[in-house]
Amino acid sequence: MTFDFDDAWPGHDELHRLEELHTLCPDFRITLFAIPGRCTPEWCESLSDWVELAVHGWNHHSVYECADWTRSDLARVLDSNIVRDYFAQGFKAPGWQISDACYEELADRGWWVADQHLEDGRRPPMRVYFYEDGGWHGHIQNVCGNGIEETWGELVKAVEGAEDFRFCSEAARFYPDSDDSGAGTLPFGVPGLSYGPDVS
Repeated sequence: MTFDFDDAWPGHDELHRLEELHTLCPDFRITLFAIPGRCTPEWCESLSDWVELAVHGWNHHSVYECADWTRSDLARVLDSNIVRDYFAQGFKAPGWQISDACYEELADRGWWVADQHLEDGRRPPMRVYFYEDGGWHGHIQNVCGNGIEETWGELVKAVEGAEDFRFCSEAARFYPDSDDSGAGTLPFGVPGLSYGPDVS
């Protein structure tokens, strides 16, 4: 099962809660969609190997930060030292608001994107991570009703019930795929358990 949280940066990471989950289940792994413009090499290096960092905009000054980005805008982020040195080759736009140019740049580079099925008709063929297909998606902070503290009880149950743990990079798959079973499947999920709300 995949677990991911948005909006991580130094001092805004709830690492003590993530450590609790890892202590509860030593196989626990998580992808943090971190904001590279707010990250430092020291913080990135301090993270355990069961934490994967993926790119979440640059400064995330609004949920529309990437909505109008050009390929050059995204290239500057992906080619930055902090991203090259510490981040997986995965990207999620703040608020799910992503430009067509971002999709094109990611696809050409072979990066994966965290996305929702509602964009299936717009996105070019590329590797995609869909938390909707059985992952847990939330926020570090308590916003949108899916923050770590807001969902702690359900989150603990999901970790305890998971049969395996995968980073988002491991769950990303080429889409569209002729063998795709579509939205709503739970290949890595816990049957009968509701997951984090479908929000940005």
